[in-house]
Amino acid sequence: MKIYIDKLTADGEKKVEIQREVQIPKSYSEFTAVPVRLSGKLKESAPEIYSFEGKVSADLRLKCDSCLTEFSKTIEFSVFEIFKKGTDNDEERYTYSNRVIDFEPFVYTELLLNFPMKNLCRDDCKGLCIKCGHNLNEGDCGCDRFIGNPEFEKLKSLNLQ
Repeated sequence: MKIYIDKLTADGEKKVEIQREVQIPKSYSEFTAVPVRLSGKLKESAPEIYSFEGKVSADLRLKCDSCLTEFSKTIEFSVFEIFKKGTDNDEERYTYSNRVIDFEPFVYTELLLNFPMKNLCRDDCKGLCIKCGHNLNEGDCGCDRFIGNPEFEKLKSLNLQ
């Protein structure tokens, strides 16, 4: 995901369109290769400082946190970042060298920050039966899923009428 900044237009801009797979940690998803699309404009905002504004979209393959079904989901989010020349230890900005900006660390970070916190195959996912493990999205299993609180069992024996 590298862009050569020598190829900017006369007004100091360059349109960026990149498609690539990004490897994410297994703790985020069982499917670690994520196809990512980056698009936007790279501008020279000051001497040796470039800003990028655009969108990132990623096609995720996930397992539902409720019913464990595999499903696909596309996430899309806007990004803005400033790239500064050199090896400055400023952790707020990304750096570049040799007239090349590498977007991979930036995209990787943004992707992890925008990853869904809870993976649901659909908004009304019913999950799995707590007794038999049947996927309740496929229909009812017939199990009695009521779980009472054992601390209140004595109250059932009282005749309160």
